[in-house]
Formats: sequence, C-alpha cells, structure tokens
Amino acid sequence: MAEISLPVIVTAISNSDQESFVAGTLFTQGWSVIHRAVDFDSLVQFCATHQDQISTALLLYSPDLNDFNPVVFEDLVLNFRQIIGFASTISDGAPDDSLHQIPTTATQLATFIRGYVRSPLIRKLTPLMQSQKRSRIIAISSAGSCTGASTVAINLAYELSIKEKKILLIDANLSEANIAIYLDQRNLMDEELWRLTSPFLYIKELTRQRIGEFDSFIEKASAEFDFIILDIGAIHDLSSHFSDKRADSLVITWAGDHADDLWIITRPDRIGKERFKKVTSILNRTSVNSSITLVLNMRSNGRKGQEEEKAFLETATTHKAQHLYVLPVDTRNTDDSAQSRGALAEVNERGILRKALVAIASEMI
Repeated sequence: MAEISLPVIVTAISNSDQESFVAGTLFTQGWSVIHRAVDFDSLVQFCATHQDQISTALLLYSPDLNDFNPVVFEDLVLNFRQIIGFASTISDGAPDDSLHQIPTTATQLATFIRGYVRSPLIRKLTPLMQSQKRSRIIAISSAGSCTGASTVAINLAYELSIKEKKILLIDANLSEANIAIYLDQRNLMDEELWRLTSPFLYIKELTRQRIGEFDSFIEKASAEFDFIILDIGAIHDLSSHFSDKRADSLVITWAGDHADDLWIITRPDRIGKERFKKVTSILNRTSVNSSITLVLNMRSNGRKGQEEEKAFLETATTHKAQHLYVLPVDTRNTDDSAQSRGALAEVNERGILRKALVAIASEMI
C-alpha cells in the first residue's frame, strides 16, 4: 500500500495557555507545528503565502480568535486537509456541537488528535463504554521481526482458555498473518465473526478488505469475551504509526489508544537489541493510553542469558513499563508445537517456556 503524507499542524487558538499546551504536546509526539497564529489576520496571511503546506495541514482553531471572521473562515478552511474546532475557556458564546473541549492531559490530547487523522475506513474507533466493556484487551507486538510474538500470543491465549476464561485470539498482523498457519486453520479470513478451535478459545483473522468492520466487530467481541488478545505484528516507529493512515498502522494506533495492555516483545541478539532501543526511545516521547509491558523472549541459558537479561533491563528500565517479563528459549518445544500445529502445553506441559506463560496467565487472572 502506498505511503500517505503525514499531516502537519497549524494552530489558531485564542487562549495562549491552551495553545501552548496543544502545540507543545503535539510537537513532543513528533508532529510538525508549522504555524501558530496569534490572531485571525496572521492565519489568513500564512494561508495566502503557504498554500502547498496548508493543503496537507490539520488546522486546530478556536472561533474566539482575535478579529475572527466567520465568512472568510468558511472559504479559508477549504484549503486545509482537516480542521478541528476547540471551545476556548475564555469564550462566552453559546455551546457549539461542532466544537470540542480541549483534553486536559497530553495522552488524551494525543489520542484525540490521532483519531482525526485516521482513515475514513475506521470512522469511530471511540473508546468502548465501560458499561459495555467486559473484555481485557491485550495487544502483542514485536520490536522488529522474528521475536516469537505470535508464539507468545497463541500460547498465552491457550493458557488463559485452560483456566476456563473465554478467549478471542485475533490475528491483526495485516502484513504477515501467522495464526491460521500455526494452528492449521483453513479459510479463517472468511469467518464472519470468530471460530472455536478448542474449549473456551476462539480465533479471528483481520484483513485489509474488511478493516472498516473492525470497530463494530471489536465492540461486539468486547461484550462476549473475558480476554481479547491481538497479535498486531512489528512496530518499527510508533510516532509514524500513530500519524499514518495505512491499514496496518490503524490497528496499531487503535491498540495504543484503546487496548488495556500493549506488549512489546524483543529478542536478545544484536539486531533485536538495537531495534528494542529504537522502539523504547520513541515510546518515551509518545503518549499512549495502554499500559506497557516489555518482554525479552528467547533468553539463553547460563551466563549468556544473564548478560542478555542485563542488557534488556538496562534498556527497558528507561521506560516506565507496567510489567517486565523475561521468557526462556525453548527451541525443542516451540519447534514441536509448530510441527504439530498445537500449543506448547499439548507437546510438553513441563516445558520451561510453557511454565513461564502459565505463571503470567495466572498473574493476569
């Protein structure tokens, strides 16, 4: 799918404190704030001299900007990619349904703005109402490739289902769907809702063609299941994902905004270490609503494993994660489970990786 240019920001907000909060927050999230209008004339002049830039820009404005002219404004905004109106705290006018209250925290603001730049394919993606929400949603991602994230997602889902929790495992890796292959499930993408694969465990595969149904689907699933586990694939650059409009990025954006937990899994080799450092560095300057869990997978045995774990913790502790997990390498059992198209518990219930995942599942419940 082709790259889509990221929107830049123009602010025209009357209250200086509010404008500083909005511009400063978006700047720290990696957005480019190209103009900060102090009055309506400043906005008009900038638009007249920077027509190419505003065609890709998101305008954030308040209608009580000094010398605001609504007639001129109606023509002006047609040049922008998108606009969002905010009701300023100093405004005495009547409430306007087209205006929004400025969120009070950086995380809420980032989530709000990201919702506006998503593709029209996903129109709502609003946070699920707590009264309707039953599921705990866990998104599992990779800091790079070949980290074993799909193996972790499948087996975590299986262990939770053994504890008689109703589980939905969703393959949301639109680039490289793996779960149907691992579990030998044919035509999974054609399933209207979800497919039962073992007691209490259901699976689903997302596709780009049906991504527009994701919002209604996840809302229905949240009322049905105890846990929803999303395998969302590799995250290379969170800030780009959260501003991008490709289908792959839309799911990652949703996970950062609405999942209860976002797991980021890394591997201990040199490439894994470098990619993990990059992801955590970006994570430190990107606001997400989800609780973060950082996972080192495939830790070696003995002294080598101790060094791998030390290096992981040195990087992981630079970010305030909710949980840090270290999972041992278990090549024989993971190979056997892949060959048999089953879970780790089915090939060796005493395997070291299986035991580690049992402990995590028990902690989650």
